[in-house]
Amino acid sequence: ELLSGRGTYAECGAVYAALAGEVQRCGPNDTALEVAPNRGESGGTVPEVGAVVVVRVVRMTLERAECVIVAVGDTALAEKFRGVIRKQDVRFFEVDKVSMVECFRVGDFVRAQVLALGDIRSYVLSTALSDNLGVILARSAAGGVLEPISWHYMKCSITGEKEKRKVAKPAS
Repeated sequence: ELLSGRGTYAECGAVYAALAGEVQRCGPNDTALEVAPNRGESGGTVPEVGAVVVVRVVRMTLERAECVIVAVGDTALAEKFRGVIRKQDVRFFEVDKVSMVECFRVGDFVRAQVLALGDIRSYVLSTALSDNLGVILARSAAGGVLEPISWHYMKCSITGEKEKRKVAKPAS
């Protein structure tokens, strides 16, 4: 009888892989199975046009937020892909009045939708296509967790101060 090792689980007397990778025998007398994850792969999941992704903002300019895609839908990625949210893709209305620093900050986690594959292997992302797109998790300048209080503001859990963001409608 085989035992469950790293990257596997046992159910109803069988051992199943819990992630994509190479199956190996291990343990005393090779009595256990484990799965070594494939390096540089994300289990086959890659962002596609139209997919909803979760990104972390890593750099801000006046015209764009540069991001790292950390998940596609509910699937976390082993390999990180680059993305960019351009000023014109933040919202549909009053695009000329969008201030990127009032919408996102470095470190924010944002739910966005993939518009296209842009230049230099960077995905073009948008938060304008649905109410549930925008900042979903952020920290305040004081280090507290920001909680959404409106479409445009989040409140610090420590100080109670409000900070501007392009807030996503909470997922139900």
